[in-house]
Amino acid sequence: MNQTAAVYNRSINAGSMPDRIRRLPISPQGFPVPYFVTWFKNGEPCDDGEGEPDFRVIEARKMKKAMAQHLCWVCGGVLGVHKSFTIGPMCCVTRTISEPPSHRDCSIFSATACPFLSKPMSRRNERGIYDLNGDMLGGLQEPAGHGLKRNPGAVCVWTTKTYHPFKPPGGGMLFSLGRPTEVLWFAEGRKATRREIMASIDSGYPLLEEIAREEGPDAMAALKIQREVAMALVPDR
Repeated sequence: MNQTAAVYNRSINAGSMPDRIRRLPISPQGFPVPYFVTWFKNGEPCDDGEGEPDFRVIEARKMKKAMAQHLCWVCGGVLGVHKSFTIGPMCCVTRTISEPPSHRDCSIFSATACPFLSKPMSRRNERGIYDLNGDMLGGLQEPAGHGLKRNPGAVCVWTTKTYHPFKPPGGGMLFSLGRPTEVLWFAEGRKATRREIMASIDSGYPLLEEIAREEGPDAMAALKIQREVAMALVPDR
């Protein structure tokens, strides 16, 4: 892809783009391509910059490299003391996510510029990822944990000094978030209101309850406590 000839999508505010993001390749649709994205050529994964990127597909080897070398999940640069995670309200409740951390400015850019995260009415396009049996094509794998396939409406940039990777029973990798040093909320590419955040929490929480109910009374009790703790991170207005 000819980076110099590429033009950013009109929905992207290039003026506020962090320099780290500006150095990323640009997709044919004009969006910066995050480090974690898998590129495809003739239906098969290929080297970055060849073929076209599929923003829906995470490259497993990049996950391993990011964890081993402490790289930003969005730009691929080296992280500092503080690590940020772009998460939905339900991840704020469980303090668990399936993706490693990023720089603070990269996370904020993701929360405000990613078409899926910044447009509450957007839906995930899964066409071309699954076969008729519901299995992912090309040997790809679903993220670990119980991913909620919905648009959260409001998203949180959770910044912390600590996090803990762990392997759940079903395989893969999850990340337990440490105590936050800062929590920022966004909706529609701007600061989120309490009403927007609560609407997302209230609509998503029953999905977590359903999972916890299957695991038993202890899981239900723990989830209730998790929600109470998370509510302290929701702004008053």
